[in-house]
Order: sequence, then C-alpha cells, then structure tokens
Amino acid sequence: MSAQNAKPAERNIILIGMPGAGKTTVGRALSALTGREFYDSDTEIERREHMPCAQIFGVMGEAYFRAVERDVIAELTRRSGVVLSVGGGAPLLCADLLRRNSVVVYLWRDLAAIAASLEGESRPLTRSLEDLRRQYDARHGVYEDCAHVVAENASDVQTVAEQVLAAVQPHLAARLLVINGPNLNLLGAREPDVYGAATYDDLVELIATSAAGLGVAVDCFQSNHEGALIDAIHETAGEFDGIVINPGAYTHYSYAIHDALKSVPVPAVEVHISNVHTREDFRHKSVTAHACRGQIVGLGFFGYVAAMEYLLNEVQK
Repeated sequence: MSAQNAKPAERNIILIGMPGAGKTTVGRALSALTGREFYDSDTEIERREHMPCAQIFGVMGEAYFRAVERDVIAELTRRSGVVLSVGGGAPLLCADLLRRNSVVVYLWRDLAAIAASLEGESRPLTRSLEDLRRQYDARHGVYEDCAHVVAENASDVQTVAEQVLAAVQPHLAARLLVINGPNLNLLGAREPDVYGAATYDDLVELIATSAAGLGVAVDCFQSNHEGALIDAIHETAGEFDGIVINPGAYTHYSYAIHDALKSVPVPAVEVHISNVHTREDFRHKSVTAHACRGQIVGLGFFGYVAAMEYLLNEVQK
C-alpha cells in the first residue's frame, strides 16, 4: 500500500531538523521500538549516486544535490509505515512530500550539542558554530511550519525515541475535519424551535467528547464565507481521513463546494441538524450531497457523531 493511501496507523514517521540533531540515531531507535523499516535519505542518495553527499555537493553543486534529494524523498514517501530521517535542507524544498500521509517530527537540539556532535565531520554547509547559527536562524521557522510535532533531543537515545513515539501516537489516529457553514455559529439563538437551544460551543464540546471516545482526532472549522469553506476542504488532502460537513444554506446552490469535495481524495458525509425534507421546498435539494458518501438529516447534534462513526469505520477497513 502506498503512503498516499495509507491507513492512519501506517503513516510514515519522518524526522527533520538541523544537521547533527540526531535524526538518524533517533530514527534507528524508533525503528527498533516500532518494528518499522528505517531509511535515511542521505544514505539513499549516496547509494544512488555512488559517492558521499559532501562529494556530490563539491563536484556536482547544490542544485544537482537538491534535485536528487527531492527525487529520493519522493520515492521514499510513496512507502507506508516507515521511519525516515532526511537531510537538514530537505524541508526547504520538499515540505509537500514530507507531509504527504506522514507525521513529521522536528527534532530540536541545542546548537552547542550539535556543534560538538559534528566536530571532525565534513559537512558541505556546516563548518563552524557561526555557520550553524546562521543556518538555524534561516531554517527554524521552516522546520516548525513543516512539522506536526516538535521534540527535543536532550537525553539518551532510547529516552528520546520513546518521547517521540509518545508524541506522534495521536497523529497516527484517524483524523477528521468537521466543517460548519454559514449561521451555524448562531446555534442556540437562531430559530431554537428548529435547531434547539444548544449553542455552537455545545456542539464542539459534544464532538470533542465523542472523538475521545472513538479514539479519533477531530478538528472543527466554521465560516460564513464560501471561499473559506472551499479552502478548508482543499487543505484536507493528505492531512485528514474524512470530512463531516454541514454546508448550511450553501447546501442548496454551491456547486463550488460540490466541486471542492469532488476534488480531494477524502470521503465526506453531509449532516443537517434539522430534517430539511420537512421544511421549505428549497431545502429539499442538496447539490453538495452528490459529492458525499451519504447524508444524515434530522438527528440533531447526534448526526455529527453518526457521521464520525461511519467515517472511522471506513478508514479502518
């Protein structure tokens, strides 16, 4: 099974960070802890090019190295259920590949400890503590943006590996996005005879409690703007395993939301708190349901829970 179609528990664990942060050492320990295969992108580059990375830099230049690095990482991230450590510069050009059905861990380490670990090594872009500081300043923000988890390498290897594994476990669970459209933020005040007295905050709390019971990670998003809902749907690819969506009034005429749902490889279930089929005629038609696995109406807030249970079952098949 490719990583693009991997079940949550089969997502790759990818270690990024500065040269000398201990990514390879911790990665091997993680491999032993989890029984996952371990790969190091620099080792794979050297195997492919038949020369050390420093020599590739010196003879062929950095642009050539980065092109090869991207090709190698693209191949490695097509696998599933592996532990992968990558070179310090990889997130600058390969963040899209690294986050593809993987949990990315930024392994942070004190620069003085890094400098001590690199002493005597030949690194093409790291020659002194000053070089490290400049490199760190340029890359730290990129690492943080790319990573799902930040872990500190400040102990023995086994302890750090165990801490990393504990930190990534929640990200190896199924992850769902609950999207609510216009006017759902007014629950409790808007037509309580139709939608009930419970508020949007009550809905979010119920979703969180239900998610904890199901062992699934859930994010909630609400917007009154069509473009924001479309952007949220687009961003689910590679990040979420399912979508629960209540498009609100957009249900009845937003072909743009329909097209967004059809454009991402993420299953969706449409939910409505009220029974739309017993209300005004215009509410009887949904143009967005055609892009979903199914539609749940009239069950109140429980419709969201039912949709989550269905999607979790689909993810685990």
